[in-house]
Amino acid sequence: MNGILKFVKDNRLNSIILFAVYFVINLLFLTKYGIRQSFIPLSILVAVFAVGNAVMFFLGKWSGFKKIMSAKLVYILIGCIAVAYIAMCHVMKDPYKMNIDRWQTLEFSLEYWIKGKYIYDTPNFMGNLSSYLPGQLLISSIFYFLGNVGYLQVGAFLLFSYTICLEFKSNFIRFIAVLMLGVSLAYIYDVVCKSDFIASFIAVAAFMLLWHSRFKHDYFQKPLLLGVSIGILCLTRSVVIIPLIIFLLRPFLLTRWEKRIKFGISFLLTVGILLATVFLPAKSLDHLLHYNPLTLQGQSNKYVMLFFIVLAIISSLYAKRIEMVFYFSAYITFLVMVSFVTEKYLILGFSFQSNFFSTTYLAACLPFCIIGYCYTKRKESDAID
Repeated sequence: MNGILKFVKDNRLNSIILFAVYFVINLLFLTKYGIRQSFIPLSILVAVFAVGNAVMFFLGKWSGFKKIMSAKLVYILIGCIAVAYIAMCHVMKDPYKMNIDRWQTLEFSLEYWIKGKYIYDTPNFMGNLSSYLPGQLLISSIFYFLGNVGYLQVGAFLLFSYTICLEFKSNFIRFIAVLMLGVSLAYIYDVVCKSDFIASFIAVAAFMLLWHSRFKHDYFQKPLLLGVSIGILCLTRSVVIIPLIIFLLRPFLLTRWEKRIKFGISFLLTVGILLATVFLPAKSLDHLLHYNPLTLQGQSNKYVMLFFIVLAIISSLYAKRIEMVFYFSAYITFLVMVSFVTEKYLILGFSFQSNFFSTTYLAACLPFCIIGYCYTKRKESDAID
């Protein structure tokens, strides 16, 4: 473990690896979907993509760029990307003609949930079943009432930008973080498809930053509110328990018993109430056991998942600083998804064109990866100063 800890503490190495993970995830999206068009050769797309990412990686080496960077430019960048995202939410004029069903699954799941109907046994127009957890439905319902579930991605981007500006005082770091998410092909894909996938992990990463910023000396100052928040976040995507364990387990073990009890009660009540809203409409217990989100999400091998949970628990005990929380979260979440994707590839084949279980899931680690990368840039800046 000491060797792993030494590796995680190596700032330069972390900077390179975190950016490499970001690069690889987006490159896989480019190759997966770039090969389906014939307007521009894939080799040219890859070359332009590589040059663009290299420029972004080495921007910090150009002192002139840091000098001209200001809060105004950061806000202009945030505004431009937000407007572009809003436009992208309306790109699919006739989504039924595209081989994408995420938008429709989220819409009818929210409609059924709001009306008190069971959502897990109704196929969408492509014949796939919904696997949304109630925490994600609760968050997404805000944008459903705004008239477009795609605005969830715009909201998640703005939340990410806000937390970045709150945590990092360097306008250069703010600019890089916003730019990395803004031009990420994985996130642009989610925006166009009105998918909530990466937004779930942005919500968790943003919560971790906000809670740390407000209660950095004692995360359990408000145990009831923390329990409610974690209860909702745990019911967005099952994999979010990995970063949440890394973030909270060590402080939980160090806090007083009365705070642990308050947190546990509010957490269990929140989870119980939310699960009741989706499970009570089931026709029978057998129906519930056959059609439920954990079964339908197609979880990875339970022993593999147990291994990563144990790894997250161990990592939490060593993650004494917030940057280490994000390093561990980025790496372990990425490895969880790599194991899941590998399992699906072995079952379904390795063809990018026909395999719909491929690179999408790897993007789960993007928010933690980008924030972790920002911490390495801040350390580099502090070392220079």
